[in-house]
Amino acid sequence: MRNPSEINESDKPVKPGYILLALVLLNLMLGLAVILFPKGERNILGIDLKFVSPYQLTHPDTVQFIHPDSVLADVSVVDSNSEQSMIANDSLEMLEKRLPAHRRIIFKDGDISALTSFFKALSYTEQTGKLIRILHYGDSQLEGDRISDYLRNRLQLRFGGYGPGIVLPIDVSRSRISIRQAESRDWTKYAIYGNRKKLDNKYYGIGGSTYRFEGSFQEKIGEDTVISKIYHVDTLRTENDSVVLHVDSAVFVMDTVIVPIYETKEVAESWLSYRNATRSYPRVRTIKQSRLIYAAEEPVLATVSVDGKRKSVILRESLPVEVVKLSGSVEKKITLSFNGGVSPYIYGIALDGDSGIAVDNFPMRGSSGLGFELIDRKLLNLMASELDVKLIIMQFGINVIPNPRNNYGFFERMFNAQLKALKAANPDLSILVIGPSDMSRKKGDQYMSYPNIPLIRDAMKNAAMKNECAFWDLYQAMGGENSMVGWVQNDPPLANLDYTHFSTKGAKFVSEMLYEALILEYERYKQSLKVSETGQKVQ
Repeated sequence: MRNPSEINESDKPVKPGYILLALVLLNLMLGLAVILFPKGERNILGIDLKFVSPYQLTHPDTVQFIHPDSVLADVSVVDSNSEQSMIANDSLEMLEKRLPAHRRIIFKDGDISALTSFFKALSYTEQTGKLIRILHYGDSQLEGDRISDYLRNRLQLRFGGYGPGIVLPIDVSRSRISIRQAESRDWTKYAIYGNRKKLDNKYYGIGGSTYRFEGSFQEKIGEDTVISKIYHVDTLRTENDSVVLHVDSAVFVMDTVIVPIYETKEVAESWLSYRNATRSYPRVRTIKQSRLIYAAEEPVLATVSVDGKRKSVILRESLPVEVVKLSGSVEKKITLSFNGGVSPYIYGIALDGDSGIAVDNFPMRGSSGLGFELIDRKLLNLMASELDVKLIIMQFGINVIPNPRNNYGFFERMFNAQLKALKAANPDLSILVIGPSDMSRKKGDQYMSYPNIPLIRDAMKNAAMKNECAFWDLYQAMGGENSMVGWVQNDPPLANLDYTHFSTKGAKFVSEMLYEALILEYERYKQSLKVSETGQKVQ
């Protein structure tokens, strides 16, 4: 033990006054930095520092969140299956009173002709029962058939129709409300979106994808470690504002890399299976006919099993598309199997009624609504005509939101090309573009909207107007800026904790608003066809 007389100056306790003085000097230095440096992020001596304005120091941000009660007070989700109760609130007078401007569909110069072709077909269906289709394309916001399922039920109760519509061989979400499906493990997906394999012949199906069986698959059986070169990669931006990766082959390091080990496994037969879901609506669970949409380079023998009853079907050679009836009604389950041979191009299986409306759900995980120009134009036209497609809904945007930028002219040009390709394939098709929903990110200790959502919304709207398409502003319909937080924090939650995707209940509210917006314009269209005082119809 040291003698008290031997204690060093550094061992003496610091006087409280010195601590207070140091804190005062530190705050003075920080305050001076705030005054000298403008608001934003700066790199000083290799350290990223974020500066706020003097005003922000004395007036911290208070984010005003939009509570869904103020937005959805007059929106009633109706899960009733009574046709009369569903139609009761669809009159033009009631919809005109109930729908505020920000929940209505937007047309170029207010002219509803962008949807006239669809409304004309819808009116004919209402009178005769003729089967027509709506294709609902979108990003992961559509996964699980959440928005489409409710919209489908609403339309089918009003205009007739049955079944879940066109289903594809592989459902990435495995959580679809309207159908349960499974498949053998040897199917390969080719798609216009994502990092999927591509087709040289552009034979992509109506869902933007095509499926072929291989007869075998690769199963992971373990892992190994190898010494490999890790190259330096630069991110470069081209003149048209796209991003490319440049690999410098001269700059690398040697490192240990874990690689998977796969083994090839054969399958006894390739098959697709669809089972009715018990949670869906009664009309959606009622399948009155099943049809296969395909193309084949040579005849293929297949077996169809419907509720345990089997029969053989020969799929004839047909390019680029053929639609063949597989069965009549399906009570519980339908399975399609192939016994070897060259795989056809499977575009989908239509599980429909024989009248009314079919609504198809095509979620494209990770997509920004691009790639439709890759589909063979003749093929797209034939599929749309054969399946009586009358309306395409394009609901995208949330995958463009992360990593904000100040200008989205590049995205407007790219999205414009998609709408132009769809219009060129079939000019009679009506197209409704749905803009992005609100999406939040965490800033400090609170969530708030990405600042670029209105820019992306405007880019999609501009592209829609240029191509004579209709537009529905989902961002404003759900409450606009900082509305997603309210949807997440609602009891029960109307959106998930990722502050991006709607919950099943929230999706129903979105779908109800979309349904009302469509029906309002349809009722206005019918009103315009009424005989005027001169006895002439007006368009």
